[in-house]
Order: sequence, then structure tokens, then C-alpha cells
Amino acid sequence: MARIGISYEQVAQVADAILGSGQQPSIRAIRDRLTTGSPNTIQRHLATWRDARPQAAATAPELPSTLTAAIAAEIEKAAAMARSEIEGRLVQAQGDAAELAATGEQLEDERDELLNQLTIVTTERDQATATAAERATEIERMTAELARERHAAEQARIEVAQGRNKQEASDEKLKEQKTEIERLRQQIDQLQTGKQAAEQAAAVANAKLEAMTDRTTRAEARIDQLEKQQDANTKELNSARNQITSQQIALDAASREADTLKAQLKETKADAKKAEGEASELRGQVTALSTQLKNKPKPGKSDPS
Repeated sequence: MARIGISYEQVAQVADAILGSGQQPSIRAIRDRLTTGSPNTIQRHLATWRDARPQAAATAPELPSTLTAAIAAEIEKAAAMARSEIEGRLVQAQGDAAELAATGEQLEDERDELLNQLTIVTTERDQATATAAERATEIERMTAELARERHAAEQARIEVAQGRNKQEASDEKLKEQKTEIERLRQQIDQLQTGKQAAEQAAAVANAKLEAMTDRTTRAEARIDQLEKQQDANTKELNSARNQITSQQIALDAASREADTLKAQLKETKADAKKAEGEASELRGQVTALSTQLKNKPKPGKSDPS
């Protein structure tokens, strides 16, 4: 018969209370507060509770200039790729945890069923052993009675030899004794057959008991393995959430860096405007020098006058 597990409402209520105290709900913390419940069942209800909670959406920074917008787009693209990978791993880990929880609950039900069968087989073995003991006691009693009857028959034969006048009575009595001895022998044979059947039944019960014990041991070992793997998946889930938090922090840092770049761009535009003025002044000086060089007489030529 399957065990009665805890409900989703119980797990959700305790998880809300733990979250309200500023802590993250875990399988161990919930089980400590409930003081009962299978870790696999708690894991399944806890996953449902987490899926039902609203998730905070990360917003990409919006920057006004083309340069900062391009930078922000690259940052958001990288963050989105990282977030998609982490969320994919998170969904896969949650699916694996749910599957492990379902498998663990099934194994626990099988273990309980095996324990019930083990109890039944143990009872049958004890009953068969008791029956075999009763049959053995009965065989001993009938053997002793047969010995007494044999002794009586021997006494009867002595009486026949001593008194011929009682020959007929003694013969009749001896015949009855032999009949009774044969009857007792048949009863002993029947009891011996019953004893063998009881011993065979006890041997079968012992074999079934050993098989049930072995299956129960393997089921318990499998449950322990699943619980360890479930704990590892829970740790991976927590690690994935920590990575998402780190990505959000990185996005905030990128937004601040974009603001810094915007200020630097403004300063660069002012420097460029200043440099443009200086370049215009230099072009004027170059033009004046070029004009002077064109008007200057070339060496080696005479004056035309």
C-alpha cells in the first residue's frame, strides 16, 4: 500500500514563510519545518511553487546616441546569449530534478510494497515453521506409541507361549495389535509426508524472504543514489540563479560604462571642434605662404626692363 505524502499547499506555505524570513527555501529546510515528507515529493512541489512565482525580467539599457546604442546592443546581445544558455540549463536541470523526484517516489512506493510483502512472507515462514514443529512433535508421539504397542505385542506373544488355553484369545488380540500397529504406521507415514511438505514450504518461504530482502536493499540503495543526484541538481540550480544575478550586475555596470562613454564622446566632439578651428587657421596660413611663394621671383632670371 502506497504512503500518504504531503500536499503542495503545505510545501508552498512553508516555502513562503522561509522566503519571507530572508532565506532561500530548500528541500532540507522545508523538511525540517514539516518534520515529515519524502525529499522527492518536496522537490516536486517546490519546483511547482518556483514556476508559479513571477520572474523579474531583465531590461536592456536604452542609450540616446548611435555609438552608445551600438555598444549597448552588443552588451545586450552578449548578455542575452549568456542568459539564454543559463536559462536553458536551468530548465533542463529542473526537468531532470522533476523526473528524479517522480522516479524516487515510485521507488519509495515499491520499497513500501516490498516491505509489506516481506512481512507477509515472514509470517508465512513462521507459520510453516510452527506447523513443521507440530508435525515433528506428533511424529515423536506416534513413534513412542508404536514402541509401546510393539512392547505390548511382545508381551502378548509371551503370554501365548505360557498358556495354550488362551491361544485363541491371544491370537485375536495379537491380530488387533498388528492392525493397530499398521494403522499407526500409516499415520506416521502421513505425518512424515506432512512434515516434508511443511519443511519444503518453510524452505520456499525462506527463499522468498531472502529475495524480498535483497530487492528491498537494492531499492533503498537506488533511493539513496537518487537523493544524492537530486541534491547535486539543486546545487546546480542555485549556481544557475547566481550566474543570472551576476549577469544582471554586469548589465548595470555596462550601463554605467555607456554613460561614461557618452560623456567622453561629448568631450571628444568639443576637442574635434577646437581642432577643426585650429586646422582652419593652419589652412589660412598655408594659403598665405603659398601665395607668397608664387609671387616671389625665381632665381637666375634677368629683369625684363
